[in-house]
Amino acid sequence: MAMTTSKSVYRAGHAPLPSGVFVAPFPDPLADDEDAEVAAALAGFDHVLATVSAPSETAAVIIEPVLGEGGYVPAPPAFLHGLVERCRAHGILFVADEVQSGFCRTGRFFAVEHSDIEPDVICMAKGIASGFPFAALGTRRELDDRWPKGSHGGTYGGNAIGCAAALATIGVMQAPGFLDNVNARGEQLQAGLLELQHEHPDAIRQVRGLGLMVGTELDSAARVAAVQRHCLHEGRLILMHAGTAGTTLRWMPPLVVDEAEIDLALAAFAAALKTTA
Repeated sequence: MAMTTSKSVYRAGHAPLPSGVFVAPFPDPLADDEDAEVAAALAGFDHVLATVSAPSETAAVIIEPVLGEGGYVPAPPAFLHGLVERCRAHGILFVADEVQSGFCRTGRFFAVEHSDIEPDVICMAKGIASGFPFAALGTRRELDDRWPKGSHGGTYGGNAIGCAAALATIGVMQAPGFLDNVNARGEQLQAGLLELQHEHPDAIRQVRGLGLMVGTELDSAARVAAVQRHCLHEGRLILMHAGTAGTTLRWMPPLVVDEAEIDLALAAFAAALKTTA
């Protein structure tokens, strides 16, 4: 919770939170000039290093390559590269939180692959075991070797059933054509949503995402709630919302979704937009 900043509700009532966690700016996806927004966010990061967290005392930079609860916002590649450059210059570890975006959700095994970035550490969970409660941590061998033997572990570490579920899931994801379907269905979904944005420009502010991790930014939280209700009760479509203001609908269908199912979801969403106009 010390690092969760998408909504205050996740932190409220839990203070005092652990010290030593500082939040730097993230580029606004709705900004007109992405390059300027990236530059401003990196300048904000530099300001944090200059004012509250000295580089020599900063252990790591942790970031979701695609914000999850923050609104399904892919980090611009230039922003990620700027952070990595600063981490390398100061000896700071770059940690990718891929709990939501990992394991083919974005059309690659990990979202950082879209930006050709190799993090020092990757946090993994959720999709790694097809819903079975399981999480893992990946790192470079030279970093892992720094842990004294026996210094890191837990009662449920290395759960055999969880490991089996993860290995079986990874085996399916590595099958020929699996990622091709994820990317094809993601393109189909985004194309359909962009068409609906053209028809409802006042309702849909932005369609964004990678693979089958897609966000639709609507004009208000009230509209989001109304669309969710209609989709659930009339279209049998379950949609979740995200973002600080609750204005983003997030699309996260099963990675084995087919073309006809995407069409059904788009039809349900289109009907909800029309009814709630």
